Amino acid sequence: MSLPANQNCSIARTLTVLGQKWNLLLLREAFLGRTRFAEFQRIGIPNATLGQRLNDLVRAGLMERVTYQEEGERSREEYFLTKAGRDVLPVLAALSAWGDRHRPQETGQGVRYATDGKRPVHLEFRDDHGEPVDQDTVSIIRGPAYYAALAAAVGRPSDRARGDDHSS
Repeated sequence: MSLPANQNCSIARTLTVLGQKWNLLLLREAFLGRTRFAEFQRIGIPNATLGQRLNDLVRAGLMERVTYQEEGERSREEYFLTKAGRDVLPVLAALSAWGDRHRPQETGQGVRYATDGKRPVHLEFRDDHGEPVDQDTVSIIRGPAYYAALAAAVGRPSDRARGDDHSS
């Protein structure tokens, strides 16, 4: 991650949080309504790892920890998605769609996405005018942060530091 191309890459920064084993599955469980440590344990994660991953997600701002206490019990903690955590939903949907397409199960989809719990929804690319775009026409283009980091790494300014990338 220390290379200039990675230091200012939003994908690389995202992977520092979402690329940890278990984190996406814990977020999936949170979207399914799980909030308590014991509920998260059901995915088969070791307790020590679960505690660390929940701490990581809280520290990264994807979940918040809230103390609760049932009558006659000691206080415990629940974990709820923050705005940043809820913004991971399209990532989960994209991973699910890819898995269903390229690693299907005979029994069907593991999870589905729907609005109002009824109408199925899916992800797609749209242009600035809201029109659907075929993903085969979409390319990744380096942004200004990439060129600024590259120029800083070699110690000289670059025209590309302004994001003037005309190659694909």
